Amino acid sequence: MKLAIIGGGVAGTHVLKYLMNDKLSRKMDITVFDDQKYMGKGRAFQYEDVELLLNYPANQLSMKRSSPDDFLKWVEKNRSLEEIQNREGDNTNAEGNIYFSRQLFGHYMKDQFEGHVRKGKVTVVTNHIRAVKKEGDGYTLHTQEDSYKFDYVFMTSGQLYPKDPYQLEGTENYIAWPYPLYTLDVEPDKDYAIIGAGLSGLDCIRYLHQEGARQVIVASHSGEVQSVRGKMVTYKFKYFTGAAFRKVRKKNNDFIPLEKIVELFKQECEHQGIDISRFYGVSRRNPLNAMQFDLKNHTAIGALQSAIYQMMWEAPLIWPYMTLEDKERYQQEYAPFIDHYSNPMPEPSAEELTDQLENNEVVIKAGLKAVEYKYRKFRLHYEDGTEDRVHYVINATGPARHLSQTEPDAMIEGLLNDGLIAPHHDGGIQVLPEDSRIISPKYGVLDNFVALGQMTGGVNFKNNGVHELLLEARRVVKAFYSRIK
Repeated sequence: MKLAIIGGGVAGTHVLKYLMNDKLSRKMDITVFDDQKYMGKGRAFQYEDVELLLNYPANQLSMKRSSPDDFLKWVEKNRSLEEIQNREGDNTNAEGNIYFSRQLFGHYMKDQFEGHVRKGKVTVVTNHIRAVKKEGDGYTLHTQEDSYKFDYVFMTSGQLYPKDPYQLEGTENYIAWPYPLYTLDVEPDKDYAIIGAGLSGLDCIRYLHQEGARQVIVASHSGEVQSVRGKMVTYKFKYFTGAAFRKVRKKNNDFIPLEKIVELFKQECEHQGIDISRFYGVSRRNPLNAMQFDLKNHTAIGALQSAIYQMMWEAPLIWPYMTLEDKERYQQEYAPFIDHYSNPMPEPSAEELTDQLENNEVVIKAGLKAVEYKYRKFRLHYEDGTEDRVHYVINATGPARHLSQTEPDAMIEGLLNDGLIAPHHDGGIQVLPEDSRIISPKYGVLDNFVALGQMTGGVNFKNNGVHELLLEARRVVKAFYSRIK
């Protein structure tokens, strides 16, 4: 059997790992496709400025399910911690959380990837896939130079292109996608605005400040910031478990009611001693006060973040079985709270940002409603009638979730045109829950074509982290082997 993996990032590496773990892999020819600069590490962990930190502690981050501190062990084995801290700074907090650069994690990932490649019959092709064509029972993959035929395809192509919420693409001095930031030449005598106050916005703030930019404006609709990473713990869940939700589905005609999800969430928090009510009154629309609260309540907020982090592992097994009405209610009533605590910023970054806000070096503004470019300056218009004028605007709103929010690349555009994939109303494309086989509007369920990662985010909800992608790859590869054995 000839297998293709389109994408050599986090999801692709995990798929390769789990494929190689089965003895049947000896009878397979596996080919991994990706651009040379992304192979083995993906876009998220490419070569980048060392100031850009992982948002998860290095001592609790791993490409191995059974070894949560494998990254740190790899660092200690292959690099000098003193050398890294001299180069990147000592980003260690009082609880022992240590933060390294995303670039360093990329080196670790590449080492893991190359180790899996050496295990078996694996070919690496460093050419981008331009098109995927269905031919009979298999598929032909076309690069700019060659064509390859396969029996089975795993599409792990990563994030969609960035959103362009104010239709500024192609405008002079508009930076549509900031990464890699080290390629951005900062002019200290010019004014900069960042659209988006999330983790990408935080990266841009750190880089602009490091390069000597004067006051930076961070503008968004809400003006809210993520919570600050607290002291992380590992829980053994009693109530919020996959087994519990399978029972709920069985009792409710294959649906999972939102009320039951909330009930099990609260039961789990109470069982683990987490008082979620103390966080209800924290307004994240006042970024300085919110971050100061987080830093002062490091243990309590870490407990909540840890619980939410582990709960999100079950999200792909819950979300597809909710009604549309319940999904809408979740997004309106619960998602803002969950989102604030599910993807926190590193403590060192928060400490820097609080200083910058207090010194007026950074201003975070809410109510952004329009951006226009006029007379060689951008005008940022706010709901209260005020405006800011800057020379440069950096789009840090992140990758699109829906295909309609961006221009798909040539491969995705071709798959849409050929009827092999279809958009999902919750984002990404339509796939079957749990095993991620693609649902084609032309051919029905494609048993030999699966997709993983953000491209399936409408079904595999909250699947954009290293560990979440590990669990998704494990589940998908296990289902693949069960079908062919």
